[in-house]
Amino acid sequence: MKVTIPEISDRELADILIRSGMTEEQIKAFLKQCENHCCCTEKVRILRTVRKSLLDTIHREQAVLDKLDYIIWCTEHKGDE
Repeated sequence: MKVTIPEISDRELADILIRSGMTEEQIKAFLKQCENHCCCTEKVRILRTVRKSLLDTIHREQAVLDKLDYIIWCTEHKGDE
């Protein structure tokens, strides 16, 4: 199976998809879509879905980080009152 993006090898693409949180089954389905050069719309839909999921995870983790930073700040400045 050959990806149609010359700058990204199949191995690099698989690594990116794994790191994005896709399951092995999802990756196989995506790579199968890559074999069909006429399904660009479906490939983009899959990638956008994965991207949205990854971004949602980042936002949830950022919210936790923000709360931890606030707790640290409050703890450090407690004696300043």
